[in-house]
Amino acid sequence: MPRTREGRISVGIFDHTGNSLGGGTLVPAHLAAILSRSYAVELIRDWKRYSLETVASSFSLDLSRVIQRAFDALSDDFRVPGKHSFYQQIRRSRILTEPYDLFIYCGHGVPPFCWARRGLVYCHFPNEFSPGVELRDSAAWRRRNAVDRLMRGRAYQLLWQIRMKRYAAVLANSAFTANWVKCRWGRPAEVLYPPVDLSVAESQKQNVIVSVGRFSANGRSKHQLAQIGAFREFSSNLSADWRIHLIGSCYSPQDKAYLESVRRAAQGLPATFSVNVDREHICRALAEAKLFWHTAGLLNDETKSPNNAEHFGIATVEAMRAGCVPLVINSGGQREIIQNGASGFLCKDMEELVRNSVAVARDERGWRELSRQAYIGSRAFGSETFERRVSEIVSEWVHTGENCRAHTQGDESETAPSLVGGFHEP
Repeated sequence: MPRTREGRISVGIFDHTGNSLGGGTLVPAHLAAILSRSYAVELIRDWKRYSLETVASSFSLDLSRVIQRAFDALSDDFRVPGKHSFYQQIRRSRILTEPYDLFIYCGHGVPPFCWARRGLVYCHFPNEFSPGVELRDSAAWRRRNAVDRLMRGRAYQLLWQIRMKRYAAVLANSAFTANWVKCRWGRPAEVLYPPVDLSVAESQKQNVIVSVGRFSANGRSKHQLAQIGAFREFSSNLSADWRIHLIGSCYSPQDKAYLESVRRAAQGLPATFSVNVDREHICRALAEAKLFWHTAGLLNDETKSPNNAEHFGIATVEAMRAGCVPLVINSGGQREIIQNGASGFLCKDMEELVRNSVAVARDERGWRELSRQAYIGSRAFGSETFERRVSEIVSEWVHTGENCRAHTQGDESETAPSLVGGFHEP
């Protein structure tokens, strides 16, 4: 039967998206807010930089009933083969997951082995592969002799099956991500879009382009440097005065160096930079802007490097909710958000983005209709659908677990996770 904490079923939600406070934290924070109404919830992440109160304030959520739990070495992965030995992985996984009836992993990597009675994965994107896929393209693996590969391969595959069997469902933030979950993990995933609720005060729209995203030249760059060049071209084609407002987080020395390069490129332009600002500041900026630029996925072949595509686009939905017309690179999950030409524009490159932006800026009536449709389209990604589906899943599992109480007796098993899905049977 489910373990309880003060008579309540315990839930651990692991935010494995890093120590920043970006869009990836939105989902685990919402999960904690929703489930803490009925269950004993702990939110697990790196708390060195932010407190639980900061997370609650950043996303306008009630986390007063949630307990924060820190987990060391948050940046480490849980793969086998991986950074740690098999025994280290088992130990880390058990410490992380065993205290809970339900353990929810939210991240970009392979989830840990699960000792909770139930497991759930919310995948932002499967950056890490199952062993069978990962080893297939490894030169070091191919240099091993055939017998060694056979024995190790079977062991890794068995461990993978044991690991994933403990997770009764995998949820994905977009159909784009769900497709790659199937390719890389061999596991179907249900699409459940992130909850995007944004309340902005009424504001007079101005000739402003806003861009929201982390300042980084590495990995999934938002390409703010390219946006500065595009804005020069955009401005040269218009008689009216426009401004560009770049908003984003920036912490590491490498990211700070990239930010400085963007600042230098913007010298002489009407450009504003807002770095590491709070939620209220972002809302005000979106409320006053007419256009929204998002350029993640630029110059990226997503068939070869899907990690660098835009896997969903929370910032895009938020901009649309504020009445901004989005002009974005045609990448990944953005296609599931925008109706091209109706509620915004999906652009193949910066040249097309500038051309469409100039056309919208010259047509006030056309901008108003696009803005209206963008707002309407954004409502499909509100929290209601997310909350309803999460509640259905967890309620069904809890009901199943409680039904087992009439048929089972004895102590819980202390063995490793079995191949049988569902709650541990005594």
